[in-house]
Amino acid sequence: MAGIAPPRGGEVSMREYTGVTVSEGLVMGPVRRIDRGVSGLGRLIHDRSKERALFEAAVVLAKDELRGLMEQADGDERDMLRFQLVMLDDQALLTEISNYIAAGAGSAAATERAGQIFARRIRDLPDEYLRQRGADVLDVCSRVVEILDGKPRQKLELEQPAILAAESILPSDIISIDRGMVLGIATSKGSAQSHAAIVARTMGIPAVIELGEEFLKHCDGHEAVLDALEGRLILDPDETLQQQVRRQREEMAREKARLAGLRGTPCITRDGVPVSLLANCSEPGGIEQAVAEGAEGVGLLRTEFFLMKGSIPDEEEQYYFYSSCLAAAQGRLVTVRTFDVGADKLVEGMMLPEKNPALGLRGLRFCLERRDLFQDQLCALLRAATKGPMDVMFPMVGGVMDFRMAMDEVEKAKANLRMRGLPFDEDLKFGCMIEVPSAALCAAELAAAGAAFFSIGTNDLIQYTHAVDRMDARLDMYYKADSLAIQRMIAMTARAAREAGIPVCVCGRAAADPKIAPLYVKLGVSSLSMASQSLMDIKEVLLNTDLSEVPSLA
Repeated sequence: MAGIAPPRGGEVSMREYTGVTVSEGLVMGPVRRIDRGVSGLGRLIHDRSKERALFEAAVVLAKDELRGLMEQADGDERDMLRFQLVMLDDQALLTEISNYIAAGAGSAAATERAGQIFARRIRDLPDEYLRQRGADVLDVCSRVVEILDGKPRQKLELEQPAILAAESILPSDIISIDRGMVLGIATSKGSAQSHAAIVARTMGIPAVIELGEEFLKHCDGHEAVLDALEGRLILDPDETLQQQVRRQREEMAREKARLAGLRGTPCITRDGVPVSLLANCSEPGGIEQAVAEGAEGVGLLRTEFFLMKGSIPDEEEQYYFYSSCLAAAQGRLVTVRTFDVGADKLVEGMMLPEKNPALGLRGLRFCLERRDLFQDQLCALLRAATKGPMDVMFPMVGGVMDFRMAMDEVEKAKANLRMRGLPFDEDLKFGCMIEVPSAALCAAELAAAGAAFFSIGTNDLIQYTHAVDRMDARLDMYYKADSLAIQRMIAMTARAAREAGIPVCVCGRAAADPKIAPLYVKLGVSSLSMASQSLMDIKEVLLNTDLSEVPSLA
């Protein structure tokens, strides 16, 4: 779809700022700037015991605010707020703040400093979901600091729908406002990987980041066009541009309705290859939304979201959680990824400090190190599988030895359940995630060892194959989802799956790329799993694709 025309050179009244789109859309309306002011002005530092008492009181108030927000939130929003609530009880964070106060820092400064350090550590983690929680750490610490500075955060009240503008948007900024009042989000800084960006995409709010500091100086109260299709914002649009935007929005509404009509259409390429389109989810609410948007099932259920409660979930808690997820899927297959945690500081009782977390006790390695936790999860999954279709996959499998050790744990869990007389699914299928080159190279052997399916996690597979940090923008030229090496890795995995008669799915971000998805299907992938908002876009691309016309290198 063609974007709106840029302002002409002679129209000096219109000012255009370019940035980076993190959530697509096109909106027009007044801009409301969020100005948090400058923290730390006029702070008085008391003796250490009083600073400690002030901090503890601020934490109590911050918890009350978060609980109030949780009562009005649901789905991913509630998970985010729950995580922030947990962080206020995180002993590692509290100890760090206490140490700064003991060294003579004021409670507000200590909280700011510790929050920045923790956020930086989280952003260095290899797991994408966990990295996104760095913004939540800053958000909750900012809440405490504002209370200590005598300006408790209040719900932003908008008199009319507006485009929110700020240096950066915090997750709670978005969910504390009536959704119908937020037309879009525009920031001078920000990150596409931030949790606020993820929340914006989940809520379908157009958002553009990195518009620059100059934009903030002039935006408040002005009319604007936020073109999150082309990554730009235009202040003070003239009548011609406004009419153009209205026409394009009408066209976009018709296009959305048309795509919705594809939900009941089987996904089959022009040359007759069927493809299953699945959703990546984290909790029952997200699964319900995915089903409504046309998902044939859940290709990735992240169990990490369930861990963010401040304590290790026992078998019963997990059993009810997985059962609820199956109920939300309404008879569709749910593929659960076992705990994919490692060198993080997020879940009390699961803290394993490491010098190089990207190459440490991640995924299955962690589970084999903490077999007590692994057993609880396996027992809960085996029991819940009696409630509906379910598969289970192990993350970060390095080779046959890893898979066999995991299946030994499965047999122990089954023996445990038999001894306790609890019903479970004897035939629950277990598969492997293919995220490291060693697993792709051993795909045939993994299938022979009993893997019931493969799920290719392209985010990590690309990173490990090319030895590139996917969070470092300087290395983008090396992070290629369609490189010859990646195509060969996917092709050999798909070939091994085909010869073994088992399915193979891609659940990485590349699955939702309209240029990459047809290539992966041509290479032999039988299903694609992605954010539910992308399902119909990818379905339309595949419906109109003849795989013989798709170029490949492998």
